[in-house]
Amino acid sequence: MIRSPGAMLHLRCVLISCGIASTLIAVALLAVTLTVYRVREPVMTMNAISLEDPGAAASSSPPPLTLTVVADVSVKNPNAASLRYGATETSVYYRARQVGEALGPPGTAPARRTVRLNVTVDVALGALLGDPAFLEDVAAGAVAVATATRVRGRVAVLGALVRRRVVLEMNCTATVAVTDMSISDQSCQQRVWLR
Repeated sequence: MIRSPGAMLHLRCVLISCGIASTLIAVALLAVTLTVYRVREPVMTMNAISLEDPGAAASSSPPPLTLTVVADVSVKNPNAASLRYGATETSVYYRARQVGEALGPPGTAPARRTVRLNVTVDVALGALLGDPAFLEDVAAGAVAVATATRVRGRVAVLGALVRRRVVLEMNCTATVAVTDMSISDQSCQQRVWLR
């Protein structure tokens, strides 16, 4: 079929217009993807560190040789996609020596939501009782401890188009008052790695 020069010019203008419109739409979608769906750093907050009373057990049994430390942690996910994380790792340290460790369950932090994690760590007091520095701290009425909580996860935005691995780490120091087992002088620092 033979087309007139006017029809060919019209077809060429339509094709060029469609190409320009497609390019503009692609650039707009890319801009929205890079701004709205950008992977942001999750925020971890240590809500509280508490000690469970070792004397709460039945009085007929011998006193326990473990102390239970409960770390209440919140993970806020500011992303437009959910954050899937593996088992959380929490360790308790006394004078840079690890005295307890626990793993929390894996889970998912929904998009733009906050998830609370309670991790219970049993600290073996038997090893601490042989440490003269620990006995001096107990006699002074205050024991300084440190906790480290690590959460490793993955954020997948737009299906599998944009994937980033996330590592959250929260390091806290606190002082335990021996008389009433209360926590004072708690300070925490968070570090985040996006890969």
